[in-house]
Amino acid sequence: MKLVRKEPRSAGANSSLAVLLTGNFVTILDLFIVNVALPNIQRDLHATNAELQMIMVAYSVSYGAMLLNGARLGDLYGRRRMFLSGMAIFAVASLLCGIASSPWSLIASRALQGIGAALLMPQVYASLRLLFDGDKRRWAFGVMGGVQGAAGVASQVLGGGLMALDIGGLGWRLIFFVNLPVAAYAIIAGKWFIVETRETVSARLDMMGAFLGAAALTAILLPAMMGREQHWPWWTIIGLLSSVPLLTAFIAHENRLRQRGGAPIVDPSLFRNDGFAFGMVASFLFFSAISSFSLSLTIFLQVGLGWAPLQAAMLFLPSTIAFFAGSLVSAFLAKRTGHQAPIFGMGIFGLGLLIAVADGLFGGETSALTISVVMQGFGQGIIIPLLLNMVLSTVANSEAGMASGVFSTIQTAGSAFGLTIVGIILFGMIDESGVAINSAAPAAGGYGAAFAVATLYNVAAVALSLVLFRALHGRERSHA
Repeated sequence: MKLVRKEPRSAGANSSLAVLLTGNFVTILDLFIVNVALPNIQRDLHATNAELQMIMVAYSVSYGAMLLNGARLGDLYGRRRMFLSGMAIFAVASLLCGIASSPWSLIASRALQGIGAALLMPQVYASLRLLFDGDKRRWAFGVMGGVQGAAGVASQVLGGGLMALDIGGLGWRLIFFVNLPVAAYAIIAGKWFIVETRETVSARLDMMGAFLGAAALTAILLPAMMGREQHWPWWTIIGLLSSVPLLTAFIAHENRLRQRGGAPIVDPSLFRNDGFAFGMVASFLFFSAISSFSLSLTIFLQVGLGWAPLQAAMLFLPSTIAFFAGSLVSAFLAKRTGHQAPIFGMGIFGLGLLIAVADGLFGGETSALTISVVMQGFGQGIIIPLLLNMVLSTVANSEAGMASGVFSTIQTAGSAFGLTIVGIILFGMIDESGVAINSAAPAAGGYGAAFAVATLYNVAAVALSLVLFRALHGRERSHA
């Protein structure tokens, strides 16, 4: 591999880092900032509950489908060029989100945001890997982790603050417009300061794999979300049934591409390694629990308990501080206990979820919810920094690049799946309870019960993930 650049690596690495991390910040920000605005979006656009789910899921599906091709486009055409192109698409999509006049126009714009994010995000990781060496590389990735944590804090607080200010009567639309000045800075500064890197040998894109994978996911998720509200019309049944041949075609295509020496989006041969397969399923379940809990908690707080968006956003602040604390002790625990550290973190995360279930059923107390989200944040802070390395330790070094790409794809697919399942449970119970959307329901009934039962999915996902991680740890000890 050769670096194509206009200045020495040592001179351009830090300036590149300063611009690249704006892309990292804004895409993480937008993944979560929409959560706090969901009730207002629903009221303003008259969105159904299923459409509300799609507003969140559309981003994840398009991002996951295009992620690995985004990395290969950077190899082929240059990572700076693809970062700037992805940021431009993300900015246009954010503008379209902000001016959306219907639920489906917002859904389509969110999907376009996901494509932009899938083009720019791989360039951040690859550029940092190439531009920094040794301790400087570890420092750069540490800074990137801090930026991601800051984006998690800012997403809730900034979203709630913008909703409270309601500048120009724009309300929830401001959460998308806030991306525009950040994107403008990244595009202008990136053109001058990001060092260009690319592969000397071009990599062919797996566009057919991306299409089949996205089609299979959509055929599962869209009918599942829309079917309940529409009393399962014929097209939802056909859609669910069509997911089987689409998934079969996707697997067959990826196998053929691998046998021809190509680079598939997901290499099925990796899953013949039992340890890797266990790790992928456990990661899928874990990320499905993280993404979906924020949906049910937001609906419970703002619609069920009548909290203002800023008040609801502030509940997440101690969780993010706990996440930082967990990430600080993560390496120490891993050094002392090995792969027991993620299992320990998973237990804390699951206990926090159980407290949330009890609070939804019996209390609605702010103190209990605060304890719940703090424990969840601390547990996630322990798990997430160690998880990728734990999974990659099950494969050969030559497979690490493909395995890390599969991990990212599984992560986004798990998030979309969790949002779908929790949304079906949550909104199904709310509809059956007969509670009006704008009423403040008691915590022990209506929204409280719906929140508690929906969170039981998160508990079950974490429990099964914990079992799989223990099995993975047991296999590694036996091999050692």
